[in-house]
Amino acid sequence: MPTGHPSGSRNTQEKLRLIVNPRAGAGRAGAQVDTLKRFAAEAFEQWEVVLTEAPGHASHLAAEAAKSGFDLVAAVGGDGTCHEVVNGLFLDGKPLNEKTAFTVIPFGTGSDLVRSLGIPNRTQAALWIAAQGSTLASDVGVAEVTTENGLQKELFINVAGFGANGEVCRRSNQSSKRFGGKVTFIGATVATLASYKPSPVRVTFQNGDSSEVWEDVLLSAFVANGHYCGGGMWVGAEGSMQDGQFEVKLLQPTSPFRQAIDFRRLYDGQLAIAKGVSSTQCSTVLAEAVTDQRVDIELDGESRGFLPARFDIKQKALNIRGNWPSPTAL
Repeated sequence: MPTGHPSGSRNTQEKLRLIVNPRAGAGRAGAQVDTLKRFAAEAFEQWEVVLTEAPGHASHLAAEAAKSGFDLVAAVGGDGTCHEVVNGLFLDGKPLNEKTAFTVIPFGTGSDLVRSLGIPNRTQAALWIAAQGSTLASDVGVAEVTTENGLQKELFINVAGFGANGEVCRRSNQSSKRFGGKVTFIGATVATLASYKPSPVRVTFQNGDSSEVWEDVLLSAFVANGHYCGGGMWVGAEGSMQDGQFEVKLLQPTSPFRQAIDFRRLYDGQLAIAKGVSSTQCSTVLAEAVTDQRVDIELDGESRGFLPARFDIKQKALNIRGNWPSPTAL
């Protein structure tokens, strides 16, 4: 695998577009554009940097790149920027350009996707992974969620969640995030657990023609394509981004004492053995609230609608460049 060090040859064959969210990382991304350009020139012969100007602009810039024939599109920012870029690479659920690959240069407060891709946080090293890394056809999720304006469908690349997750997401995005992603999410999680009122939910898991129903009081649900979310919560430890399956974790409410004991399981990859956790793998998840209590949804750390919702996997729909093992080793 690539080491992330500028020891290899410069990429002269591919054209790269770097889509920068200048507000990412509390403004660090915007402040270090010149450094980004210098490292990009070291790793690539053909490249350009474009800056987003408003929410949703990254999707437009990604679509523009795919239509223009760029070989590689990099999201420079956090997981929210990745979410926008990935959605921009598709139209009506299909890739705009099947030859365009996606990668990430992390700069955000919450950069969980890069953990699954094996991409380092250092900008120079991440650009050399972009230049020399392996490209694998990888899965993406499709969420159809309920909003005030009716059903809305969009992709997610990493993890979707509903229940207390939605409130944690709202609290995290409203905070200053000055202490970093993990501290921000831990604080939001603790505050949410102290006030959130779980409600009954019905969840149906589907794999082809077979299905299974879970119905109970729900605290949180994770529908994971990637491995990590929430500043390092390892909720998809048993899954893969190339297996055509979501890894789903459903958490029932437990006592405050039990929550304190099991809190570490969110981060050590052992969430499935925590008390009150149900775990499965499937290709489709249908979820609905049993009562009239609203159950909010988040996609890749962004607040998005509420139940009822449907989550489907799109198997190997997006080429992703990362520090993957060699395809011959898989």
